[in-house]
Amino acid sequence: MAFRLALAVGRVYTQRAMAVAPPPPTANPPAQGRPDPELQTAVQYLRAGWFDRAEPIFRSAHGRYGDRPDILHYLAVCLSQRGALTDAETLWRKALAKDPNEPLLSYNLGLMARRLGRLDEAAKRFRDTIRRAPTHVEARLALASLHLDQGRFAAAERELSEFAHNVDRAIQQPGGEVLKPLQARARNMLGHALYRLGHYSPAIEVLDMALQDAGDDAARRGQIMGDRALALGGLNHHDEAIAEAEGALAIAPQSASLHHVLGFILYFAGRPSDAIGPIQKALELDPTFTPALKTLALAQTAAGRTESAIEMLHRALRHDPMDRDAILQLSFLQIERGRFAEATETLEPFLKVAPNDVRALSNHGLALRGLKRNEEARRTLKRASRLAPDDPLVLTNLGAVLVDLGRATEARALHEHALRGLPGDPRLLTNYGTCLVALGERERARETLDAALAGDPGNKDALAARAALDA
Repeated sequence: MAFRLALAVGRVYTQRAMAVAPPPPTANPPAQGRPDPELQTAVQYLRAGWFDRAEPIFRSAHGRYGDRPDILHYLAVCLSQRGALTDAETLWRKALAKDPNEPLLSYNLGLMARRLGRLDEAAKRFRDTIRRAPTHVEARLALASLHLDQGRFAAAERELSEFAHNVDRAIQQPGGEVLKPLQARARNMLGHALYRLGHYSPAIEVLDMALQDAGDDAARRGQIMGDRALALGGLNHHDEAIAEAEGALAIAPQSASLHHVLGFILYFAGRPSDAIGPIQKALELDPTFTPALKTLALAQTAAGRTESAIEMLHRALRHDPMDRDAILQLSFLQIERGRFAEATETLEPFLKVAPNDVRALSNHGLALRGLKRNEEARRTLKRASRLAPDDPLVLTNLGAVLVDLGRATEARALHEHALRGLPGDPRLLTNYGTCLVALGERERARETLDAALAGDPGNKDALAARAALDA
């Protein structure tokens, strides 16, 4: 399988290779009124990271001064650091209502919305921050990072290209060298966005510039090299990609994301058994790294460890029951193993939330077909075909159900349409060959099934159809 095909299911797998966590929201709005010695001490605690010491002092100040925006902000920082996110968000909302023109407050509310999974609200807050403070660097990078999280890679590329261009100009000014680390970070993100868009060579060019900007920053260099390895893999330069990922791990051996990058590249280099070890190491370092569970499931499936792969996908779904990639992978494996009822149980809750998801509908149609509920399968696949009229897999699956229903003449046109989209695909050829058998075109069916077996000698359906034809 070509590396670039990974983008369909690997969209979130490589996120951590470049993720740039925003700094803790500890910047300080201007204090109001005369200096308060206790408050000054609490702010020093805050800057030192001693949030547990700072919180009671800020609570006391809140009792004395009431809902003063700066005190609400400081107290919200303390609460957010100990995980009381909802309470922290409430305080930041109060502070912003009192001081609606303070960009820091809208920025922190954006960070909080992002942590709570409300990505659209987070984007709105970051845009509000940029509107109030056009030079707010962290808000611009946070908005670009959010675009990456949402799969809006073109929007991220536009935001980051403009940002990097502006920083380039600023670097040329006296004292501008101090901006090099910032430029390394922006270009790291831009290179990742280009990689996700499939622009592998431009991604490498940008990442090479990022390496120059990063200087001796080992952590940043490791992240950049990880993304560079992914882009090299996208170009099918697998040996170079593996060497680059190993070089990144030499710099940052405790990075879960880089172990995952190495496993991801090994899998798409056709070495699934070798990929399993690095991905398992990523999960040892970070058991919550859900994308690694899905990549591990891919590698285990390719290595013949299907039951282990199914368990990994169940683990991923325990983290997020609506994880689309995990649902599609798991339902496909359940169908392959003949567990059609389990596949319908996996798919149906997701289809209630996303009734127009073509891939989920296609898998559901296959599961219903396996349960001999052919008319339901036909309706499901017909719906998918209306949503994606040229999708080869949907067309061939619908054609297969029509053959089961004794409507091979209708099915023929669907199979031929599908093969124009994916000529030579063994799955499509098998279904077409079966259709030709049903139509009585034995010689052409034999040629078609032989072509399917040439592409996939272990294709059980093609073998069974060929044996039946010979008998």
